[in-house]
Amino acid sequence: MKAPDNNVLELALCKKAILVEGDAEFILMEALYEISTPGRSLDADGIHVISVDGTSFKRYLELAKLLGIKVAVIRDNDKDHAANCVANYVDHVSASIQVFADPDNARNTFEVCMYQDNRAACEELFAAGRKTLSVEDYMLKNKTDAAFQLLEKKGAVLAAPGYIQQAVAWIRA
Repeated sequence: MKAPDNNVLELALCKKAILVEGDAEFILMEALYEISTPGRSLDADGIHVISVDGTSFKRYLELAKLLGIKVAVIRDNDKDHAANCVANYVDHVSASIQVFADPDNARNTFEVCMYQDNRAACEELFAAGRKTLSVEDYMLKNKTDAAFQLLEKKGAVLAAPGYIQQAVAWIRA
């Protein structure tokens, strides 16, 4: 049985939102927010995290623009930051809407960034028993499971990637 998708309603009813691509970002966002703003929380700051299940951000941004909702988009650069994260949103970015992604095309996905910024924690968690996949490849092929394990077992020691720290600072301003 599938749960109803209330994302559009949730966006329409909030004042501030962080839009993320998928489940892994959604799972870890609260912890990464708290790491980026010690002593603060998403709830306390009135910020909603919404997973758009892919890259359908523009539909949400059109609604946010109409309703005056402050929105930070956190997305992967998919190996072309300039095209995918800058040019693609030129008609949507404004004083109340910003897009955040790692500017380094080699750091093309959330999982790659999390691995590179938290290498020791990821290796400790996922290296045991690896025969064919590297830890980074395991995280890419098991995004949701890896995110859950990172949150449960290493949530207190994670480092938030720079672009996520920037998004958090901007949405709070």
